[in-house]
Amino acid sequence: MGENNFPSINKVHTIIFDFDGVFTNNKVYLNENGSETIACDKSDSLGLDIFRNFLKINKLDIEMFVLSKEKNSVVSSRCKKLKLKCFSGVNNKLDFVKDYLFNKKKSNSINSYEGIIYLGNDLNDYEIMNVAGFSVCPNDGYVMIKNISNVVLNSKGGDGFVREFIERFISLNSLGQNQLNSILQ
Repeated sequence: MGENNFPSINKVHTIIFDFDGVFTNNKVYLNENGSETIACDKSDSLGLDIFRNFLKINKLDIEMFVLSKEKNSVVSSRCKKLKLKCFSGVNNKLDFVKDYLFNKKKSNSINSYEGIIYLGNDLNDYEIMNVAGFSVCPNDGYVMIKNISNVVLNSKGGDGFVREFIERFISLNSLGQNQLNSILQ
């Protein structure tokens, strides 16, 4: 394990994010026409940019995507803005991951859940979080999810949770000034 009990970044091949309760505060706002809106934290966007720069500078290849049960187009719209691949309307996340990572990517050497980090907050994440090599939950996650998570962060979902994960995973606070300057560009 790396600093803060996170796995070594060199052993991670995939990071999977749930959407609601991870990028959002798990609340939905409904107007009189029945249209739903959500609130997201812009610091998560910057966190993803920092992480991508960190990966590029360190010549690391980690796939990232959102895996959500939600079918609302707001999920795919936000993911497009975040430049994240998005799979929504997925009822069984474990079956999806088995098929996507282990069956469809035959050219890849991915054959283990060990290299997966999963960020989730609620019961529909339970099954995949139980087999992922490492699981992370926001402070306001469901109690059963908190109990099986390797790490429960201080942030609540939708309140910089993704950003906190990234900063701790790459040990941002311990980077030298030159390294920090290069990933912020």
